[in-house]
Amino acid sequence: MNVQIKTFPGLDRGNHVIAITAGVVDIAGFRQIFERVIDATRSLLDCRVLIDLQDSTFRILPSDVREFMDRFEPANWPHNSKVALVSDSETEQYRQLVMFGEGLLKLDLKVGVFYEIKEAISWLAGIPNQ
Repeated sequence: MNVQIKTFPGLDRGNHVIAITAGVVDIAGFRQIFERVIDATRSLLDCRVLIDLQDSTFRILPSDVREFMDRFEPANWPHNSKVALVSDSETEQYRQLVMFGEGLLKLDLKVGVFYEIKEAISWLAGIPNQ
């Protein structure tokens, strides 16, 4: 798995982080992605995070997601951050990401799951669907 993260602090409309992944992503990969995003956003408030997983292939099971959520520390997540997870529209891939996103929502994180980048960016920016 390959992850590239770019931080854009203090833009006109707040702080932004973009993470782009490629390759096979298992639950350890998700852990690594989130650890890197947490590190990149540690000093930023009200951050908008786009995690692009469109060039990745998931290898996660429901039991992996439960274990991840049990060990995830929401207190480490930057205050008031909003995260958009974007995957390929392939049904199984998207369904796995939705399962992951639902687990994060249960931890009271602001998370959205999308298969279109434009829709994810609009959601992050607070632009209503048209």
